[in-house]
Amino acid sequence: MMQATTAGRGKGAMPLRRWLLVGAVICAGIAVLATWWVARRPSVPSAPSAGETVMVKKVPIVVAAKDLTKGTRISTAEVKIVEVPEDKAPKDAFNSVEAVRNALLVQDVPKETPLRTFQVMPSPEQLREFSVPIGLRGFVLYQPFTEGAADILLPGDLVDVIATRREGDVTVAEVVVRRAQVLVAENYVPGMSRGEMVRQRILSRAAQATPAPPEPKPAAQPGQPTAGEGTTPSMRRILLAVTPQEAVRLARAIEEGRALTVLRNEHDYFPTPPFRSPLEEPKEKTTPPPPPRPPERVTPAVPPTPVAPVRTVVVYRGTEREEVIVSH
Repeated sequence: MMQATTAGRGKGAMPLRRWLLVGAVICAGIAVLATWWVARRPSVPSAPSAGETVMVKKVPIVVAAKDLTKGTRISTAEVKIVEVPEDKAPKDAFNSVEAVRNALLVQDVPKETPLRTFQVMPSPEQLREFSVPIGLRGFVLYQPFTEGAADILLPGDLVDVIATRREGDVTVAEVVVRRAQVLVAENYVPGMSRGEMVRQRILSRAAQATPAPPEPKPAAQPGQPTAGEGTTPSMRRILLAVTPQEAVRLARAIEEGRALTVLRNEHDYFPTPPFRSPLEEPKEKTTPPPPPRPPERVTPAVPPTPVAPVRTVVVYRGTEREEVIVSH
């Protein structure tokens, strides 16, 4: 009787332990899920107390001081600097008045509106980036990278220009320009004007994050390459400051053949004699003939006074012969 009672208690206790174990596993799973949810939940900053001041970082930006219309050349009186929270400042806004001074607006800008890079066209002075000296002319040469000194030229370098042409079976070369200053030396991209290329360069310096809206492009003519096709630079565009006479010689050299640039030392002021190769090689030095002497002054000769003819008479005396002058 005692043995049967003990066995009954053991069989009834096994389901209870199993339920306790299942409950513990479920509680552990709930705890893990709750911990994961709390960890993934974004932290919400607590509201500042009444006496606590919240520090917000501000940045300066350029805004319009009044309503500005398209085509306006911006002056310092038409814009101003304001400070706004960093998260509210446009990423392509200007942060100094000097960056937009003399620039041209391509859109209307209302008052208190930030000026952005796609609304501003750089000033002509920024687009040109150079000035031709008074009395000189700017002459443009297009040269492949592998010819002359094209791929190493920089603005400010001094160069000589050698013109080459064919005469029959012989190539003739001569120096047509000396000590010309390089004003521009840049890669030439077919289908893109220099103004557009410089504009993109200036805009890239502003490190804008928001790209400018695309500008409408004219429809390309059939067979004409567009700016997006073949934009790999293959040549160098070189602008030289030359005299009017040198510009004429360069134009003739390009028409007859090619013009190559060679670097020159900026401290080299020694003139080099003109040299043509190889039809006219330098000859041996010879002593120049003495200059002609001025003609001597010759006194005209006085004509002689005419003399009256002399009349003679021959007298024979035997074997002797005698001439006697007969007076008038």
